[in-house]
Amino acid sequence: MKNLLCKLATILLLCSANYSIANEAEEHRINPANVLGVVIGDWNNDGGMDRAILVAPENEDHDVGLYIYLHDDANGSQLEIFKPNLVWSGAMWGSTPSLGVNSSGSLQVLSQNQAIGRHRWLQKLTIAYRNGHFLVAGYTYESYDTLDLNSGLSCDVNLLTGKGVKNKKAFKTNQINIKLADWSEHASPEECRED
Repeated sequence: MKNLLCKLATILLLCSANYSIANEAEEHRINPANVLGVVIGDWNNDGGMDRAILVAPENEDHDVGLYIYLHDDANGSQLEIFKPNLVWSGAMWGSTPSLGVNSSGSLQVLSQNQAIGRHRWLQKLTIAYRNGHFLVAGYTYESYDTLDLNSGLSCDVNLLTGKGVKNKKAFKTNQINIKLADWSEHASPEECRED
């Protein structure tokens, strides 16, 4: 009887694990029509080709999400992180986000409003892989007012060192080593926020 209960428990455990894997795969199924950008790089420096995919949400109440897949020789590409609601997106040209890779090979996520209203802005998140985690390694924000040319903000900060420049003045922030999983618009450095 004990042996039968062990076998039954094992079968139930395997079924629930398979159900969980199937649900996770369904949850992270990407609709190709929602893909806003794809870039390839080797972010964990293992010689494999990793991928980042920027995806518009199905629900308009949410912001754009980022999928990062790391190459795995044994299993192909594996989802390393899905960060929902990473950046805002509008529906018009000049307000949709994009992906890029900087000169040092780090992933960059660009979001912007260059299309609507007098308040225009550009935000760039630089994402780097360090010690087994994706970190927001850099934050750049620029804004201007189309009616008041004396108004605006330019802020660039290295979130690995804390050193930044706001409107041509150097500053140091304590907000460093922020994991991508923990990032939100409220995680941006206080020094880079508009008054």
